[in-house]
Amino acid sequence: MIFWILYLISSLGLSILISFFFKNGFLKALFFSFTLALFSTVWFTSPEKSTLAPIFSIFLLESTISENNGFERIFRPFILSFIVFFLISFLIWRKTRN
Repeated sequence: MIFWILYLISSLGLSILISFFFKNGFLKALFFSFTLALFSTVWFTSPEKSTLAPIFSIFLLESTISENNGFERIFRPFILSFIVFFLISFLIWRKTRN
């Protein structure tokens, strides 16, 4: 449990650091959301197992050494997380801008 908390905190920190590279608020929100969704979204390691892992590591394994179980199984939770994170960060950016 401590590992997951540290992992999520470091994912948030890395996403904030990456967003500092952009001056445009929309791009900040976009890249913050993308990196946060990429590193913090978790999904099942394989369709028949109940263990969870970050989708970034699943993507690396799927594209290199593992059998191909389909990228759409990790693409769907990533897109959902990205949309939620983007909407929240964009709304926060809009509020702080005004």
